[in-house]
Amino acid sequence: MDGNIHALLCGLAEGDMNALAELYDMLSLRIFNYARTITKNKETAEDITHDVFLQINKQAARIAEISDPAAYIMVIARNHAYNLIKRGNKINNSTVLLDDGLEISDESTQYDNILFEDAFSELPANQSETVYLHLICGYSLKDISKMQDTPLVTVKWRYGKALSRLREYFTQDMRENRDKNENNDKKGENCNESY
Repeated sequence: MDGNIHALLCGLAEGDMNALAELYDMLSLRIFNYARTITKNKETAEDITHDVFLQINKQAARIAEISDPAAYIMVIARNHAYNLIKRGNKINNSTVLLDDGLEISDESTQYDNILFEDAFSELPANQSETVYLHLICGYSLKDISKMQDTPLVTVKWRYGKALSRLREYFTQDMRENRDKNENNDKKGENCNESY
């Protein structure tokens, strides 16, 4: 993928607007989801994605020289998101919705997706960012450490803490569902006895 990104960036640096369109198709969803993970706001994530591609267009030649342009582009998105947070622009605590481009048709899958979104929104931004980069984007914790300019031990702690929180959240949800199902079963038994 990085070789293809590198070739597209070189093409863009030479003025090939089709290369920009291909880069957009390849990276926009990843950038959008990453920005949304940090900001927890759809509109802000859309703005960040737009701004990142403006920067890619302006600096294509320089970005093409970087050994891992995809990671660098994610750093651009991260920095932009945190700059907006520092300025207090357009950030709210709405639910994080990860859009992976898949159509959800099964009711249980929809429930699982909503449950995941709720759980993910409970994480602090730095933890959800780490989980997103590792599990969704496939970066190693060492790569994330470099991208975030954060010690590896801190990244590992954030990741472990996030997994613990997610595990706790899902365990609680499972208990609540089990209790709810048991109550429904008891109500059904009582209805059957009355007939």
